[in-house]
Amino acid sequence: MSTKFSKEELKSPDQVTKTLREGFVWTTTHSKIVITAVVAFVVLGLGVSIASYMTEKKEVTQQEKYFLLEKAYTEKKRGYEEAARAEIMANQAKDKKEAPKFDPTKKASGDLQKDYGTEVAGFETFISESPNTKAAQMAAINLSEIYLSYKKHDEALAVLQKVEKGLSKNDTLTALVLMQMGNVQADKSDCKAAIEKWQALSGMKALAFAHDEAKLRMGLCYESMNDLAKAEEIYTEIGKKEDQNTTDFTAAKEAQKYLRLLKAKKNL
Repeated sequence: MSTKFSKEELKSPDQVTKTLREGFVWTTTHSKIVITAVVAFVVLGLGVSIASYMTEKKEVTQQEKYFLLEKAYTEKKRGYEEAARAEIMANQAKDKKEAPKFDPTKKASGDLQKDYGTEVAGFETFISESPNTKAAQMAAINLSEIYLSYKKHDEALAVLQKVEKGLSKNDTLTALVLMQMGNVQADKSDCKAAIEKWQALSGMKALAFAHDEAKLRMGLCYESMNDLAKAEEIYTEIGKKEDQNTTDFTAAKEAQKYLRLLKAKKNL
C-alpha cells in the first residue's frame, strides 16, 4: 500500500483523509496476522536457540562421559602393550639371567571378555544412549578397534552403523567413521561394500583431506577383485595430483608404488 500522494491529491483534504483511513483500516484488519507472524518468528527463533543450546549442552555432557570411558580403555590397552613389549625383550635377551622382568599376568589373554569386557559393555551402552552425538562416534571408532583386534568384524561393523545416521558431511569424524567402515568390510573380504563407503567419503567436498587415502584403499580393493584397469586408473589419478592443499603426499607415494607393482604384475 502506497502513502505517496500527487500534488492534486494533496490539495484535497478529503482525499488525504480517505487514503490515511484506508491505511488505518488495512493495519487494523491485518494486525492479527502481523502480530501472529511476529510472534511465530520470535518463537521459532527462540525454539532454534533453545534446541541448539540443549544439543550443545548434551554434547558437552556426553563428551565428558566419553573421556572417562576412553581413559579407562587407553590405560588398560597401554598396560597390555607394555606387557607384550616386556615379553619380547625377555625372549630376545641373550643373557636370561639379566633379562628384564616379565609378569605374564599383565599380558592380554586373547579373550575379549576377559581383557576388555567392562570397556566393551561401557562403550556399547554409551553409544546406544546417544548415537547421534560426536562423542558416540568417537566411542564407536574405539570400540570397533577393540572388536577388530579380536577378529570380530560383524560386531565392529554393527557398532559403526549405529552412529552412521548422525554423521555430518562437514565433520572430520565422518571421515574417520566411513574410513573405518570400509576397513572392516574390506577385512571381511567384502570389497564391494567397502568401496561404497570410501566412494561416499571421496564425494564429500569438505573432507578433501581424506579423499586420497579413501581412493588408495579403493584401488587396493579393485586390485583384489582383479579389476586391474580400475585400480591402475585410481593409482594414476592419486599419483599425479599436484594440489598442495588437497594432496595427501603419503598416499600419492603409496599410489605410485602400487602402480609400479601393478604394471610389473601385468607384464608377467
